[in-house]
Amino acid sequence: MRSQGSEHLFFRHFIQQGAIDGLCIVLVTHLLPDRPHFIQALAQIGRIGAILPKPKSVHGPTLAWAHQYFPVLELNRHWSNCPQQVLAQLAPLVAAHERLIILDIGGYFARTQAQLAEFFGPRFLGVVEMTENGHQRYELEPLSAPVLSVARSPLKQAEDIQIGLSVVYSAESLARTLNRTFNVCQAALFGYGKVGRSIARELRCRNLHLDVVETDELRQVEALSHGFRLVDKQQALSRAELVVCSTGNGSLNLTDLEALRPGAMLASVTSADDEFAFCLAQLPWPSEEVCPHVLALTRPDESVIFLLNRGEAVNFVHGAVIGDYVYLVLAEIMEGMRLLAEFPMVPGLRDLPPDLMRNIARHWLADFHGVSQ
Repeated sequence: MRSQGSEHLFFRHFIQQGAIDGLCIVLVTHLLPDRPHFIQALAQIGRIGAILPKPKSVHGPTLAWAHQYFPVLELNRHWSNCPQQVLAQLAPLVAAHERLIILDIGGYFARTQAQLAEFFGPRFLGVVEMTENGHQRYELEPLSAPVLSVARSPLKQAEDIQIGLSVVYSAESLARTLNRTFNVCQAALFGYGKVGRSIARELRCRNLHLDVVETDELRQVEALSHGFRLVDKQQALSRAELVVCSTGNGSLNLTDLEALRPGAMLASVTSADDEFAFCLAQLPWPSEEVCPHVLALTRPDESVIFLLNRGEAVNFVHGAVIGDYVYLVLAEIMEGMRLLAEFPMVPGLRDLPPDLMRNIARHWLADFHGVSQ
């Protein structure tokens, strides 16, 4: 049973080893109501040089709180991908005696970690990455610094299941504002990864007809073994009343939007700039917000399609609530940061040691669910 103040008790396990001298933390984060406890815990380990809120997941009162206590920088991929701008933004944050660690969500610094390593030398300790999208971005780059990824850990998988549930909840809630339900709806899911699997299972419970579009052969086998039907993109777009995109890799472009069935609802699991190969601001079609968070696009043939949450991650309409599972991954980030600071590593992409993950799980089970080993 979760007790009041469990967050404070839980994070105490990971700050009791004390502060790390001369550590500057640059934090990319969803700035949601559950983050202040985490940020305050981080600040007891090192100095937070700046908070970089993810642009589409900012809670106003939490942002105001962050501005009170920490430097806050606007985040976008334009400057984070530009070596000159990255150095201009980050170099002034780090004192001459400090070492830098970046806590990333989405691979914002994958393309510029080499320049940071060159500029700071051994004072750039590396990156802790939280997401699968980010993991893949770092995987594509020649790494000049160590990158600890929690994206594929067993603890992150537990969180990913909850993300899938929250995506379906929010998508159905927005569909109901259009006076539509998921019952006996024809749906298509793009991407059968960790979150996609959870979405597929939850959609099945909603009594709809689901097709899966997946390009990876191993995931295709897995989807079939779970009882889902595989179709190609063209079939999916022509049939589906609901399309959920969970690839993080430009799953749909403008031509695909033209191929969607009239009246189709489109939902994304991640930010629009990661999930779609089109820019909403540059779409040549009239648009209108017909319900809160639902954008209607009128195509040249005068048919309409609907972007749920305007094409952004649909579950952020309801705060992306995933319960206590978020603390598992936040603790992994803290432990990854301490590893990089206390045990300097050679450049490369790696996971946290299993023993650390088990220790996090033991504390989480005891503090949030009263399960002792």
